[in-house]
Amino acid sequence: MTESKIENENESSYRDVFRNKEFVKLLSGQLFSNIGDAVFRIAIVLYVYSLTGSAAQMTFVLAAQTLPWILIGPISGVLADRISRKAIMVSADFMRAISIIAIPFVHSFYLLLIIAFLDGVGSSSFAAPRSAAIPEIVGLKSYVKAISISRLIFQTLAVLGPLMAAPIYAFFGPPAFWITSGCYVLSGLIILRTVIPSASREKETLTMKTIFSDLREGLSFLFRHPIIKILLVLFAFIIIGASFAGPLLYPWIFEIRHSGNVLLEQLANIEFGIIGAIVAFGTVIGTLLFAKFEKRIGRSRAIIAGVVGLAVYYIIFIFTPSIYVIGVFGLISGILAGMHSLSINAYFAEEVPNEIRGRAYSATNAYVQVFSVICLSLSGLTSEAMGIANTMLMASGILFLGIILLSIKTKFLKFTKVKIVSTAPIAGD
Repeated sequence: MTESKIENENESSYRDVFRNKEFVKLLSGQLFSNIGDAVFRIAIVLYVYSLTGSAAQMTFVLAAQTLPWILIGPISGVLADRISRKAIMVSADFMRAISIIAIPFVHSFYLLLIIAFLDGVGSSSFAAPRSAAIPEIVGLKSYVKAISISRLIFQTLAVLGPLMAAPIYAFFGPPAFWITSGCYVLSGLIILRTVIPSASREKETLTMKTIFSDLREGLSFLFRHPIIKILLVLFAFIIIGASFAGPLLYPWIFEIRHSGNVLLEQLANIEFGIIGAIVAFGTVIGTLLFAKFEKRIGRSRAIIAGVVGLAVYYIIFIFTPSIYVIGVFGLISGILAGMHSLSINAYFAEEVPNEIRGRAYSATNAYVQVFSVICLSLSGLTSEAMGIANTMLMASGILFLGIILLSIKTKFLKFTKVKIVSTAPIAGD
């Protein structure tokens, strides 16, 4: 088969993707889910911080929401390779809807920890089957464009979400969480009517031995794969840096930019939403650019640039920049992050076989979230000990260290210039 013929077979258009009715249904469900997510991400930070006044307690709640990705996520990945992926996704949507509906009546920090944990159970259960199903719904040759559309919707709502969420929360207060709950219900109902392929595996009785055997198989595949094992190391540095610095944006705006003046709290809320929208808008641009110019940009450049862009973004906060400077650097960081994320997603979809994709995705999520939970828990404490801006600067140093070490080790990710066909064994071989 000639090189030009292979290249033509690998090409796909956006029109082809949108002709796939089941993928369009999945996108419709995602639309409502992402609207809820966009409002929730802003509202939970504002609610917890206004209730406790503590950056440390705010990050503890975020850590509680992340913990199920370690405890529950891997099991959901095993189930995604054994039972109906659709059933898991629908159940997860309703789990999230139910878990957050009581938040407006909760004023206890410890109850919020429990609710955040339950919401995380739903989110972690949803992620693996959804990620595993998309390549099967659209096919690998359409995956980059399909995932770029999916991320475009996510990031567009991430742009609009912060702009909507701050006014919505200011107007409704805690009942704003009911909007999120309703969106998850609508998402679940749409996914219920979507045809979602399950893994092509022999059915067998699920036991604890089977579950742990499957988990070992997924982890073994990840750390044997020549590309993915390198990306997993990079993930660790990214998650550590982002988990230390990311949650401190709002405390930085309120406590440093506005000196903790309660009269300026609403302005701080709005600025927090605007910055989040700008970064998300940049990610939309980056996603579209990479989907169109993937070969020209190159995956190695996209991966390296995404980490460097995030590191530079966190550095600027030590200089107490204006809101305009933060916006410019946030936009650039978002563009590079969009390219970075889409590149890594494409590798995972191409290199992980469908038979173990659920376990592989959930094992990856669990792996990176171990670092996330630890660093989120320490982020608030570290900021109180050494200052918010200094903690963000430390996070930037971690990101730079990670990408420098990996660039030296892999000769600037040279492996990404060549298509590597996975030689790792598939489940059942």
